[in-house]
Amino acid sequence: MLAHTASSERKHSGDKSMTNWRSILFYRCFVPGFALLMASCSPSSQNQEKEKLDSNTSAKEVTEAKAETPVDPHEHEADKEDHCDGKEESLTLTPEETLALAPESNPVVKHEFVQTASFSGQIYRGAGEASLRHGRERQGSAYASCLLAAEAAESVANNVEAQFYRPPPSTDQFTGSLLRKEDEESGWRAGQRELLWEIKDPALSLQVGDIVTGSVTLNGQPRMALAVPNDAVLTTATGPVVYLHQENYWLRRIVKIGAQDRGWTEILEGLQEADEVAIRSVDALYLLERKKEGGGGHCH
Repeated sequence: MLAHTASSERKHSGDKSMTNWRSILFYRCFVPGFALLMASCSPSSQNQEKEKLDSNTSAKEVTEAKAETPVDPHEHEADKEDHCDGKEESLTLTPEETLALAPESNPVVKHEFVQTASFSGQIYRGAGEASLRHGRERQGSAYASCLLAAEAAESVANNVEAQFYRPPPSTDQFTGSLLRKEDEESGWRAGQRELLWEIKDPALSLQVGDIVTGSVTLNGQPRMALAVPNDAVLTTATGPVVYLHQENYWLRRIVKIGAQDRGWTEILEGLQEADEVAIRSVDALYLLERKKEGGGGHCH
């Protein structure tokens, strides 16, 4: 009897101990996990997760947009070029810079401009071909067909000479004379007229199909206009500029140019007669000014 009672007490004690361990495992494992699950399903947690996802997505989109946006390598240079908003800039040279650059200036003058016309054409007969029995084409001269505006063609005198050039990079130059004007109806386009030219070519270098450009003086009264030597004008991103000599400094000025004639460029706006402008080392003055801009240039 006592043995049976002791056995029952041990069994009861074991069942109670097992129940305690189950309770401990329940509270230590299941309850925290269930609480975490409930927290993750709460609206505030979902909003936080959504904001985090949106933040990561936005950052990714910004990064991809920056990668896809093309970068203009000249954008900074353009900003630098226009930092004075079109105002004039002055450049003061040190004695050493003056000695190295040796800039020279000349006054703006009135120059007599004659009317000229520029055109292009194509060689239809090479200088090496034998002279024709009938016709004026002869060996030793090349012959070109060129189109000119009908109004300008009327101002081209018979037998007038013109200068011809090969396209760049060639520097070959030829002299030619007008052979004849074709009927206006033969023009390839309305309002144009075909002119045939005889070009002296003793070296027999011009071949059939070669392209040439030409310039011819037109009949008419010359006109007087303000002008500077061609070397005084520098073409930049902001337009043609000259360097005006003012006492002890050089002033960069944007100008409006017109015709060019025999080494002179017409000045339509920006200068007055007798203004002194640089005619030598103009590009060097410009580069030096750009270099000094980092230290603060003068705007007027």
